Amino acid sequence: MTLSQDLINLNTQLRAQQPEEAKLIMAKAGEDLANSGIVDNSLNVGDKSPNFTLPNAVGKLVELQDLLATGAVVISFYRGQWCPYCNLELRALQQFLPEIQKLGATLVAISPQTP
Repeated sequence: MTLSQDLINLNTQLRAQQPEEAKLIMAKAGEDLANSGIVDNSLNVGDKSPNFTLPNAVGKLVELQDLLATGAVVISFYRGQWCPYCNLELRALQQFLPEIQKLGATLVAISPQTP
């Protein structure tokens, strides 16, 4: 099964358990986000990211330009272990990690959650 299909299945399962009021709140939040214009200012696949520096899991500062000096970088924004969608994505990326590395790229997961 593909990540896309796994995400669709998870969404279907979670929505089936969700009260109608929660579904309406989530739909409204999605509409508000879409209407905010934030997508117009977001990076797309293949766009060049501005440089940034963030601490890694052990507190060491990591700069994007340093990672790019060794090859391409695949970035995943991971909300936290509580997020089932994020967990599916990370598992899929983990499966492809050998291929990512074989292509000379680095996988980076950025999360507000500390280990």
